[in-house]
Amino acid sequence: MYRRSFIAAALLGAAALVGCAPSWRVVTQASPAPFVGQRYFALMPIDFVGLQIIDQSEDRYLAGKDGDDYQRFMSDKDSINEEFAKALVEGAKDEGIEVAEAAGTTSAPFVLKPYIGYMNPGFYAVVSSAPSQIRLTLRITTRDGKVLDEVQFSSRTPSPIPNTALSAAEADKLTMGGRWREDARVIGAYAARYLASRVEP
Repeated sequence: MYRRSFIAAALLGAAALVGCAPSWRVVTQASPAPFVGQRYFALMPIDFVGLQIIDQSEDRYLAGKDGDDYQRFMSDKDSINEEFAKALVEGAKDEGIEVAEAAGTTSAPFVLKPYIGYMNPGFYAVVSSAPSQIRLTLRITTRDGKVLDEVQFSSRTPSPIPNTALSAAEADKLTMGGRWREDARVIGAYAARYLASRVEP
């Protein structure tokens, strides 16, 4: 029996406590599962092509931003990719699965291809707030690109109630990027859990 990731369990438990636990929805699954017993997968960077921010295209959303906001948003996208990959790699490792980040050709028999098509920054104000949201589609493909599994994940992260006792991690969620980073970590942990379920006989 494989060990459950402490980090993944903490993230999933925290999400459940605040009522925002993400769920996955299977779009397609290869049957019988070709991944049974596999212990090595490649992970591509998140694809953001066609991204919608609430009800706007990414280009239209960014058109109203100044230079600093533009750079901050691009940095947030990079950190979303980093946090998702870290949570997925660590969660998979604790399940006995090696996931190696790759940017091009790979020797791995199967490739994980994440795609984010929708993001909502949420907001925080003294009198009100709204949670962020990320919707991510994960495709597991053969090395030559044939889609075997496609599954969708979603996570929402609310802003914490500000007070002097906030940890650095909680204070980060008062920002748009911080909420998205938490969404990415939670989805990465769930993606590792999904992968483990497909590898086990």
